[in-house]
Amino acid sequence: MNLEKSLMAAMVLIAIAASVVAIPYSALILLLLGIVSSIMSPVTEIVERTAYLIVAVAAPNAADNLDMIPVIGGYLNTSIDGIAIAAAGMWVASFTIALINRIKP
Repeated sequence: MNLEKSLMAAMVLIAIAASVVAIPYSALILLLLGIVSSIMSPVTEIVERTAYLIVAVAAPNAADNLDMIPVIGGYLNTSIDGIAIAAAGMWVASFTIALINRIKP
């Protein structure tokens, strides 16, 4: 498995684990993993970069509706919120890299 897939798997596993067990600084860990993932393999396509932004913004709002599912809904909501935090880190890093590439000569 390559590094990109390993980082993505780590993000998903941490998001799921943080929904079940309290992990200190889990949001910061997910954000940093997203940033590192995007720095290691930058997103050059604007469509993919926009998709990360949409996931970061829309997924937590949509996941709030999952709280209505008995027993597992809260865990699903929290897991998707964690994945959205990682996607936000990926978007921030890829946006910054794209911005720097447009500015530098």
